[in-house]
Amino acid sequence: MQLIQINAHTWVIQGGANIGVISYEGRCLIIDSGMDKDVGREILQHVKKLGLTPSALLITHAHADHFGGADYLVRQTGLKVYATRVEAAVMSGPILEPLYLFSGAQPPRELQHKFLLAKPCSVDTILVGNEKILDQIPLQILSLPGHSSEQVGVAFADTLFAGDAFLTPAILDKHRIPFYSDVQAGLTTLNTLKRQTSSFKHIVAGHGEIYTAEQQANRAIDYTIERLESILKDVLNALADGTPRTTADVLSAVATSQGATINALSQYVLYQTTVQSALSTLYASGELQPIFQDNQLRWQRVGKA
Repeated sequence: MQLIQINAHTWVIQGGANIGVISYEGRCLIIDSGMDKDVGREILQHVKKLGLTPSALLITHAHADHFGGADYLVRQTGLKVYATRVEAAVMSGPILEPLYLFSGAQPPRELQHKFLLAKPCSVDTILVGNEKILDQIPLQILSLPGHSSEQVGVAFADTLFAGDAFLTPAILDKHRIPFYSDVQAGLTTLNTLKRQTSSFKHIVAGHGEIYTAEQQANRAIDYTIERLESILKDVLNALADGTPRTTADVLSAVATSQGATINALSQYVLYQTTVQSALSTLYASGELQPIFQDNQLRWQRVGKA
C-alpha cells in the first residue's frame, strides 16, 4: 500500500481500497479501514510514520472491503468509530451483508468469505450525514446514497473523499455491472456530485485513481451515470415486446448486453441486486408492473400487455 500526501494535513493510503487520513493537532481521523486486519496493520504503520495518533475512524459504507479492518484498528488503538445508522447495523452484524444479497435467507458458504463477511465492529457514534465537525475536526459529511443505502463522503479543505459514490472507468470496464442498491438514489447522488467537484482540488474515489482536476473527476462520474442509465435501458429493452419475464430473465439479458459473463454465485447476487434496483426504479416511475404467472413474479412494460 502506498502513502500519498494530498496536502499538509491530508493523505491517501492507496491499495485495494483508498484509505483517507486527516491530521488535526497531532491526532488523525482515518476514513475507511480496508478489507481485513492485514490492511489495518499497514494503515497503522503509515500513521505511525506520520507521527500521528489515530483517534477516530469513519466508515463511508458498510461493505466488507471498506470496514473489514475496523475491528483490528479498534482493538489496537481504542479509536472511536463513526458511521450512519444502516451502515452501523451491518458493521455490528456483518452477516447482514451476505444475508441481504441472498434475499434474506441463510447465505451459502460461497457468500461467507472476507470479501462479503467482515469481522463485526461496534459503532460509537451514529452519523446523520450532514455533520460539520467530527472528533473536533472541522469538515463536512456528505450524504451519498446509491451504491449503499446510507453511504457518506467526507469533505475536508480542498479534498473530497467520495467513497464508492462513483467508480473509475477502469473498474466499470472490468466489472461491467456496478453494484448499486438504489439506482435512482445513485443517479441523484452522481448528478449532485458533478455540481460539487469544482469546490475541490482533489477527489478521492473509493478505489483506484485520485483525481486532481474537476474535468477528470466529472468524466468518471459521467461514465458511471452512463453505465447506470444503460442498465435501465437494457431492462426496458428486455421487456420491450410485452412478454412478462422473471428477474432472472431480465438479469440474463442485461448481463449479455453489458458484456458480462456470470460464472460465480457472488457475482450473480451482486449483479442481481443492481438489476432488482433498476426494476424497482422503473416500477416507481410507472414504466413497469409486477405480475404473477405460474407462481412466478414477472415484470412487464406498462401498456404492453
